[in-house]
Amino acid sequence: MNSVNGAIVMNVQIQIDRLFKLLSDKNRLRIINLLLYKELCVCEIEDIIQTTQTNISHHLAKLTMAGILHQRKQGQWVYYKIDEDFIDRNTLLINYLKNAFGLDELFKNDIEKI
Repeated sequence: MNSVNGAIVMNVQIQIDRLFKLLSDKNRLRIINLLLYKELCVCEIEDIIQTTQTNISHHLAKLTMAGILHQRKQGQWVYYKIDEDFIDRNTLLINYLKNAFGLDELFKNDIEKI
């Protein structure tokens, strides 16, 4: 393997590692689950997940910086949704998560609260 291919492989490994670290947190998974169904603001997510606004904002910032979420501001509110480019690039992962979320009571209960 030449140095260019080695660098590409290393970059892909780093991206995969970062993605799975982000997905290893239950609250971030719950946020992703909600946002797969509807664009929401921080306060709506906070009400459903029942944790602090600071905690939710921290998770949203990480997911946004990673390119998983898209945010838009409307007046004083910031709304979040799953980034369309992320969905297009990760269709298999999104489908897997939707199926897995549908098998778990916690994730199903969250969706019912939307």
